[in-house]
Amino acid sequence: MRPLLVVAVLAAGCTQPRHAPPPPKPAAPALAPGLVVEFFDIGEELEDFPDVAERQPTVRRVDGQIDYEATEEGFAGTDLADFFYVRWTGVIRVPKDGRVRFTTDSDDGSRLFVDGQLVVDNGGLHPMEEQSGEIELKAGDHEFKVDLFENGGGVGCRVYWQATGGAREIIPEAVLFHRKP
Repeated sequence: MRPLLVVAVLAAGCTQPRHAPPPPKPAAPALAPGLVVEFFDIGEELEDFPDVAERQPTVRRVDGQIDYEATEEGFAGTDLADFFYVRWTGVIRVPKDGRVRFTTDSDDGSRLFVDGQLVVDNGGLHPMEEQSGEIELKAGDHEFKVDLFENGGGVGCRVYWQATGGAREIIPEAVLFHRKP
């Protein structure tokens, strides 16, 4: 029967065989609420952000936002109190074009990156201390990362934002996401 089908198609005036449509492009990974947070137990004194490229995280989970008051106890629901590093990664959704001011308030050092660009550098050994930086952003999703290291004593980390004309606030859960694997 196949020869009759080909003949019928050619007789109908089709001179080119039909090709299957190209396969669809793979969809971008879906976003889920919250930032991925990884805790690394370094186990020795720190004066700066450690290199953790060869280490596996001690704890990995998703946090809705970064809002941890200073404590002498285990940080953010972990057993880690001294000599550790934390990395939050994901996506921040900016509602409208404009200048955004970011602030980290941390003990010890912290820094904040948007689309790979360092926006806030609050490094060093210190008690809870604020540092801010500004960046011009378009509305939409942007890669987002915050680092924190803790040497000894108290530890805490809070991250704020303030868009042009808006109030300063802890970055709300509603704008923080991570990519599903």
